Amino acid sequence: MGLTVAAAYDDRMVGTEALRQALERCAERVDKIGFTFQDGREFLGWATGVTATAVLVSWAPSPLYAQATGGAAWEPEEQWVSLADITQDSVAAYDESDRRWVPLLRA
Repeated sequence: MGLTVAAAYDDRMVGTEALRQALERCAERVDKIGFTFQDGREFLGWATGVTATAVLVSWAPSPLYAQATGGAAWEPEEQWVSLADITQDSVAAYDESDRRWVPLLRA
C-alpha cells in the first residue's frame, strides 16, 4: 500500500512553486483535492494536469449540477485554473485511510 496523504505531503512548503509541486503530486497520485478560489468559489475534484502557471482540474460529480443541467451532465467540463487564482492556504487533499483533509501547504 502507498503512502498516506499526510506522509506524501510531509515536506510542505509555501509559495507558488510549492503549490505547483503539491498539485503535480496530487495529479500523479490521483488524490481528491479541494480549495477555494480567490473569488470565494469552492473546488472539489482532482488535478489532472499541471503547468508552471496553471492546473487542469476535473470537478467531482454533483447531483446539484446534474439537476441544474437537466441531468445532461454530472460535473462541469475540465478547466484550466491559474495558480494565482487559488487561495494557497485552502488547498487540501483527502486522506482516505485517515478519513480527513490534509493541508498541502504550510500557512
